[in-house]
Amino acid sequence: MAKSLSFGESVLAMARHKAEAAKGRSQADIAAEKPRDIILAACRDIGQRLAPQGFVFLKSGPLLKRTQGDLTFQIYFQSDRNNIAGGRAALWMHAGVLSRNLAQWKKQHPVPWGSRSPLPGPAAVAGGQIGNLTSPPGWMTWNFADPATRPDVLDDAVASIEKLILPFFALFDDPAGNIGRILDLQSFGLQPLEYAMACLGHEVAEAAGRTYLLGREPAIQNRFRQAYAAFTQGHDLPTTQGEVGRDLAALAFVHNLDLGFRD
Repeated sequence: MAKSLSFGESVLAMARHKAEAAKGRSQADIAAEKPRDIILAACRDIGQRLAPQGFVFLKSGPLLKRTQGDLTFQIYFQSDRNNIAGGRAALWMHAGVLSRNLAQWKKQHPVPWGSRSPLPGPAAVAGGQIGNLTSPPGWMTWNFADPATRPDVLDDAVASIEKLILPFFALFDDPAGNIGRILDLQSFGLQPLEYAMACLGHEVAEAAGRTYLLGREPAIQNRFRQAYAAFTQGHDLPTTQGEVGRDLAALAFVHNLDLGFRD
């Protein structure tokens, strides 16, 4: 399976690829295969391999899509902007779960930080780069530039989807039983808590949120307590800012969830 790079390693790798791309563009081989064509072909091949699992390949994404009741499961493909003909045709993969019922619920339960004109279609429940599903989370890349190794890279990409993304999607076969595990994927955000409120019920959401907060480090618990107190006393507006403790407090305050840790 492709190596999952740490944040620091991925930053260094991207800087190196950027320098290599700049050099490569000045010495471009016009006869070389275009990275876009290579990657689209690879995405199509991945789609064919996953068709038995119900996925359909959409070139317009490019992405793979599977609908299952209320939920839509998607695997997004992204090209590295530092790809260069004859040298690099790197692909990144992202997993996403969306819900039509959540989208409708969010329209009926607007939040202070939400858009006044929500995007049409299903709302995001959870998702992120495939490396977020590894332990520890990292960044994963597949390079299809070399024709000789391309079949092996394709096999590895499919195997990684089967090992990481499909088990993540399978958690939604029993969302009520697995909401805690879904929420614990910290790098995938707190949207699963809203999904629980919308589709699983207030009590399930409250229990999952309480368990989640109990499992966080003291700094996050203290930030939750401080932020919740500030919201209730009118000293601050309940908005999300990408900070777990504060964001969880904002969700709890706006949706009347008792997650404990209140003064």
